[in-house]
Amino acid sequence: MRATDPRPDPAAPAPPGAPAPLGSAVPSPPSRPADPLALRVAAGVLISLFSIGLAVVEAFLVPLRIGTVPLPLSVLLAVVGNAGLTKLAVRQTGSIVWGVLQPVLWLLVIVVLSLPRPEGDLIVPGSLTGLVFLFAGAVAGAYGVASEITRRAGASARTRR
Repeated sequence: MRATDPRPDPAAPAPPGAPAPLGSAVPSPPSRPADPLALRVAAGVLISLFSIGLAVVEAFLVPLRIGTVPLPLSVLLAVVGNAGLTKLAVRQTGSIVWGVLQPVLWLLVIVVLSLPRPEGDLIVPGSLTGLVFLFAGAVAGAYGVASEITRRAGASARTRR
């Protein structure tokens, strides 16, 4: 090819940002691979362990008082923790079952800690704070599961249209 030929040299590399010539293979951008099953299960197990630990901490905060005034910090932690951990479990594992497991584990721990021991010790008392804690935590867990189910149903309905 001569220097005065206006056609580009086909052997020369294309400048960056230039369109690829017809017939050439264009590499596709790398896509994010799906998380392997082992990684999703590990995330579910870690979130479940955190849920159990949070339930134990919350249970010991139920009788918290400032003087004679009860401080319902455990209720706030139960609501935020159950709704948040349920949503986190569903989004990290991709399974509603892992989301349902979080409030179930929380409820099991709280029920066990609300039973009196043979010595008479009681961690979660049947006071107003204890009952509100139990009810609000269970409702927050149910809300977290229901919101994730409806989010999935809405997403699948949008893709069908």
